[in-house]
Amino acid sequence: MSSKEESKQKISISAKKLVAGWPKVGYDKSDPRVFDFYRKMSGTVTDKKSLFRGKRLADVFIFAMALGKHAGIKKPYEKKNDRNDNIDIEYFATTPEYVWMLIAVAIEESNGDLNIFAEPKTKILDVCEQYANYGIGLLMDMEASATTSDPYYGYEEKFSELLKSKDDGMPNM
Repeated sequence: MSSKEESKQKISISAKKLVAGWPKVGYDKSDPRVFDFYRKMSGTVTDKKSLFRGKRLADVFIFAMALGKHAGIKKPYEKKNDRNDNIDIEYFATTPEYVWMLIAVAIEESNGDLNIFAEPKTKILDVCEQYANYGIGLLMDMEASATTSDPYYGYEEKFSELLKSKDDGMPNM
């Protein structure tokens, strides 16, 4: 095994250890549009016309969270106790970069206060869920802009907007 592969394996193991005991990541199932969008994306997406083909719910969530964070808008929602509106944290841990994205968003939100690790559920996941809850609306709007002849139209249009925005201080993607 090369040192690069070994390093990646260590990061993956670290990410899994880090999220051990974290609850599942939730989304707003009380909004029928959001619930239907995530339900449609359940499992690995197989629709050949979908931007998320071959991706998992964790991928969709991270994308929505990034859009919400970029917009700088969080959208709170009431979480239900049954939590069938969730994504298993293990799906995030299999992509260590996702765990670090969740943490980075929360650290930035808390102005660098590392006490977020004392209560990852409330200090890390809540803020990420709220950004994703706003971002999922943007993602659904992108999908709604797609046409039969160009299923990626809405996504390309939004990506172009994001790449052109220079006043927000975000680096080009």
